[in-house]
Amino acid sequence: MNRRQKRWSILPLILLPLLVSLACGTSDSQTSEQETIQADVVFGPGAFVHPDTQAGLSDLTSYKASLTLSFDGTRDGKAQKWSRTYVLLNAKEPAARQLTIEKTGDISDPGVVFMAEVDRAAYEKRGENACTANVINQENSLIKRLEPAGFLNGVIGAEAAGGETVNAIAVDHYTFDERAFGQLDLAQSTGEMWVASNGGYIVKYLLTTKGNADYFGEGVAGTLTLDYELTGVNQPVALKLPGDCPAGMVNAPLAPNASNVVNVPSVLTYDTSTSLADVTAFYKKEIPALGWALTVEPTVTETTALMEFTQGNQTMTIVNTAGATGTKVHIVVGVQP
Repeated sequence: MNRRQKRWSILPLILLPLLVSLACGTSDSQTSEQETIQADVVFGPGAFVHPDTQAGLSDLTSYKASLTLSFDGTRDGKAQKWSRTYVLLNAKEPAARQLTIEKTGDISDPGVVFMAEVDRAAYEKRGENACTANVINQENSLIKRLEPAGFLNGVIGAEAAGGETVNAIAVDHYTFDERAFGQLDLAQSTGEMWVASNGGYIVKYLLTTKGNADYFGEGVAGTLTLDYELTGVNQPVALKLPGDCPAGMVNAPLAPNASNVVNVPSVLTYDTSTSLADVTAFYKKEIPALGWALTVEPTVTETTALMEFTQGNQTMTIVNTAGATGTKVHIVVGVQP
């Protein structure tokens, strides 16, 4: 038996907070805390090591990742059964992501969660609630933190099981048990993973873990299953927002000498020293060049100018207001019902 002593982050602490958060219905954005201890650890007998479960994904132009987490067991002596399925569509150029989360069983917030990040806008819809949009937080993207592959455990000491083809991708097949996570005598696991021979990304991953309160936490015992699969690698991705989602970021040029620019989903405002007449003439020329159609001639007075455009099912309204030192521009994009 191969014993290795080192400082390590206890892998069971990754799954345990996940299980607790899912069963209790806490926020999808919740992150688990890990602690570091000194331990004498037994790892798997094989030669394969794959610690980063998201390795290689950033090199793909697009993919669809699906993960189903399911639990069947008891909590405080009462039967508990639930599942949560994540489906992520990811495209690199232009950057776009769409994530759906479907929940069933003994979870306090069953239903469907929709998230998307497209053209600098982040969309979210939970259950029957209205779809909302905000500017993407590039430093803390919610969808990045919920990448399905990130829920998988890396392995140490998996055993080779030959080469195969999965989802039209040449892969290397590996098998492992609880020792691959340093969980000997803590839980019983059986797992398989298929890793792309060219690219090193995980194409398929299956893991079944049986444990009691020593593993899952006080009052919980049963079987946790992870079923992950990657499809559509480098194939076109079609994202579709729910019909009630607001319009995205306003993609309109700024008139010369713009300042105090605020651009959020559906609304763009700024100040400019350019005159009211010149700003109105600027947008009458520039917006149709972007594929928008002017619905009627602009309504212009000495102090304001109103312009309306359409493109597909979207509308754009531009209101220019003269001030003491220039013009205030207010652009609103909406979606027709």
